Amino acid sequence: TTRADRLSCYGYPRKTTPLVDRLAARGTLFLNAQSSAPLTLAAHTSLMTGLLPLRHGARLNGTTRLCEDVETLAEVLGKAGYATAAFVSAFVLDPMFNLHQGFQTYDARYNTARNKVSELPSERRAEDTVNAFLEWFDQKPAGPFFVWIHLFDPHQAYDPPESFRRIFQDPYAGEIAYT
Repeated sequence: TTRADRLSCYGYPRKTTPLVDRLAARGTLFLNAQSSAPLTLAAHTSLMTGLLPLRHGARLNGTTRLCEDVETLAEVLGKAGYATAAFVSAFVLDPMFNLHQGFQTYDARYNTARNKVSELPSERRAEDTVNAFLEWFDQKPAGPFFVWIHLFDPHQAYDPPESFRRIFQDPYAGEIAYT
């Protein structure tokens, strides 16, 4: 849900995303990219499998899951000798939906206090997810590795940390800048 029109590398007038801007300047900036689905689980499963939702099975958040016979990028890289780890920030990517296939480490811890909709644990802030990754990185095995870091902050209900709430009147822009 981080829209391109809110990233400075795509022309957003405020320089709110300097790290993304640097990455875009050194890499490839896609001007016409589309998601395979408008839902987190379906879209991320497509990224990890190269398949459309009707083929991989994870079509809906919270009710469907990745088919076990579908091979993921993490499984392919694990077989090739890579250490594989994922650090996800939202319940919608919980291991119960099977996207953890092939990851030797799949860190999916959530903060129930951030969920304003139900009692289900829903998400954790970007800094907590990144800190979990950094702990893993400091102890990772030698050799090649594949890491997926999923950050969920720019999702409704928008609730940036206080320091970003003071800077940005628009809480969505505050969450993007924070993340």
